Amino acid sequence: MDKIDLHLENCYGIKKLIHSFDFTKSPAHLVYAPNGVMKSSLARTLEDIANEKDTKDRIFTERINHRDVKVDARDIDKEEIFVIQRMKEADFKEASTILANEDLKKKYDEINSTLNKSKNDYIKQIKDCFGLRNQQVETEISNTYKKDLFSSFESIETQVNEIIEPIYAGIKYNEIFNDKVLKFLGNSDFKTKIKDYITTYDKLVNKNDTLFMKGTFNHYNADTVTKALKDNKFFKAKHKVKIKESEIETVEELEELINTEKEKVLTDPELASKFNAIDKSLNSNADLRKFRNYVEQNQEIIKEFINLENFRKKLIANYIASNKEEFNVLLKLYRDTNEQRKIIIEEAKKEQDDWKNVLEIFKRRFTVPFKLKIKNQEDVILKEEPASLIFEYSDGVGPDNTKELGGPELYDSLSTGEQRVFYLLNIIFQIETRRRLGINQLVVVDDIADSFDYKNKYAIIEYLKDVLEEPTFKMIILTHNFDFYKTVKSRLGAKINYQGNWKTLKNGDELSLVIGEKKDVFPTLRNNFDTCDVTFIACIPFVRNLIEFSIGKDNNSYYLLTSLLHLKPEITDRSITQTKDITKQEVFDIFNSVFATTKSTDTPDKKVYELVFEKSNEIIAMPQDDSLDIKNKICLSLAIRLIAEEYMLSKITDANFHTHIQNKQTGQIVDKFRKEFPGETEEISVLDRVNLMTAENIHFNSFMYEPLMDLTDDHLRNLFNDVKNLN
Repeated sequence: MDKIDLHLENCYGIKKLIHSFDFTKSPAHLVYAPNGVMKSSLARTLEDIANEKDTKDRIFTERINHRDVKVDARDIDKEEIFVIQRMKEADFKEASTILANEDLKKKYDEINSTLNKSKNDYIKQIKDCFGLRNQQVETEISNTYKKDLFSSFESIETQVNEIIEPIYAGIKYNEIFNDKVLKFLGNSDFKTKIKDYITTYDKLVNKNDTLFMKGTFNHYNADTVTKALKDNKFFKAKHKVKIKESEIETVEELEELINTEKEKVLTDPELASKFNAIDKSLNSNADLRKFRNYVEQNQEIIKEFINLENFRKKLIANYIASNKEEFNVLLKLYRDTNEQRKIIIEEAKKEQDDWKNVLEIFKRRFTVPFKLKIKNQEDVILKEEPASLIFEYSDGVGPDNTKELGGPELYDSLSTGEQRVFYLLNIIFQIETRRRLGINQLVVVDDIADSFDYKNKYAIIEYLKDVLEEPTFKMIILTHNFDFYKTVKSRLGAKINYQGNWKTLKNGDELSLVIGEKKDVFPTLRNNFDTCDVTFIACIPFVRNLIEFSIGKDNNSYYLLTSLLHLKPEITDRSITQTKDITKQEVFDIFNSVFATTKSTDTPDKKVYELVFEKSNEIIAMPQDDSLDIKNKICLSLAIRLIAEEYMLSKITDANFHTHIQNKQTGQIVDKFRKEFPGETEEISVLDRVNLMTAENIHFNSFMYEPLMDLTDDHLRNLFNDVKNLN
């Protein structure tokens, strides 16, 4: 893999990008791109190739897309691309803790996701029978059969399918199986009354003058037969039913006969007496009044109270039988996916040595507040479980100072940072797995370290450096963070040379990559302040910062340079003229003193204030698509600050109020302006932007200037014009 040629059009926001990455000159290419320019769009496009997916524009989806990625003049294979996206939220709700390569993990999660969706859809169908929420229904079924949901389903599959017509379909589960009712039904006195009722009931149904017989044909059987005959249009086909000596010709006659027989049993004086004893017990308890009414309307269920666990199972089986077809489809899906899961688990087991190696790599390099280990290997091998991570915590307090967390419980326990650890471990595993393949690999890294602390950020970079020792690996590292860009460029050293270092440049609708930062900014400014006026201006805040660190604020050089960052009056006790009268020579003298140089200027009497505006106007006149470098941004920021302060001070009635401000001058002037002119909302909006944006660009640490690089050019251009329009 010597060369990658890209030609992309309308790819997730990239209107056009044509570029070649030459890996013979640099095995890794580093691309600095501000947010919203092309970084994630490029990564996503390459990931589409790896996943064999179509690419489209993010917003204008109807636009014609062009995606051509060639390696050494041929189309790149999907197996040759591995994209590391910025940290995604780890999904611990599913069985995502499986430690396997990304393809296996993805298949495993997809299987579980499909099965869980089908399971939830089915439970929604039967939950009204229970009168419970989805999760409560699943818990009740599992607890009843003392197995997980699908094992419970399998154990009653035969029973469910033998139920021709479900009974008790109208009985609400939670009206009976709740704490208050169950406690009452377990009372020994009440159990005696139930037994008396059942004895009398059985005696009545076994009488010769009734249709019913205990254990053979009860009124539920009769209801089932009636419904079956009605649903199958038995009587409409002119058939008849003979019950004892009576011939039944219509469903209405049959229903009337059965209801009469029911009433004969239920209204018998002896049975009524037994029911009244039960009713009296129920009526004496205020908490059971609702249940009492329920029993009164469904008197037939009383005989089921003698064996509540059996009744519980009977209800559940009949609820499920009410949706039998869907139940069987769900069970088939479970069995099919279970076979697939077993295959994936077997594949995952083979990779345990790889995961041990990954954990060793992680332990050596990264710093985290817990220990990581793989769930005990015996379970993985003997119980056919997917391997998963265990996070071991210890607070060092007391005998119970260690806690292990693993599996789905991690979802509610891990912090965001700890979830990043899981994500990072999976990335390391993918790379280590690909090492064994022995084929060329293009690894695309999209801001992988964006959310990690500095110590672990450096560890990530060092790991990437190790990966690049493999001749089969080539790498494109994308980042919008200039600090990370500088660190990678420095730490990878020979791996990213002059011809592997890029920054994005936007020319109209077309993106291009141009050579990035060659040297650190500060040495460049120091060496060139006498040959470039914009560089000279950019050195002002840098040198002021150096003086503050090396000498302190209480010296004339510091005060003079500060007078160029804010609009200041003459400082008589320091012999410093007002801002507009400070000359280049005065500043040159300070620079030469700090830098130990003897440089001179051709225009010693040139006012620095005037020079700032001359150069800022030249910068603004550059084509809009030209990229502004850091010295241009500093120059524009200075001009914006000075224009804004002059505008506000010209309007504030107290002309001398700012003369004694020691700190945060612009902010204090803005506050004063806001109080005096509260109605000038548009002006205040512009001035707030000045206070927000320019402070970080001017009062920055000379050794940590990265935030200024991350600021896009158009913001400063627009703000400069808006501030000028205030005047």
